Amino acid sequence: MNITQVREHLHRLIDEVDDLYVLNGLYRTLIADKRQRESYEKEQLEKAKKQTRNAG
Repeated sequence: MNITQVREHLHRLIDEVDDLYVLNGLYRTLIADKRQRESYEKEQLEKAKKQTRNAG
C-alpha cells in the first residue's frame, strides 16, 4: 500500500466515523423526542380521566 492509498483509506474511515457520530446523535434525539411525546400523551390521558371523573 502506498501513501496515497493509505490516505484515501484513512479518509474513508474518518468519514465512516463521522457518519456514525451523526447517526448516533440523530438516534439520541429521536429517542428523547419519543420519550417526551409519550410522557406528554400520558399526562394528557390522565388529565382527560380526571376531567371525566369530575364531570360525572
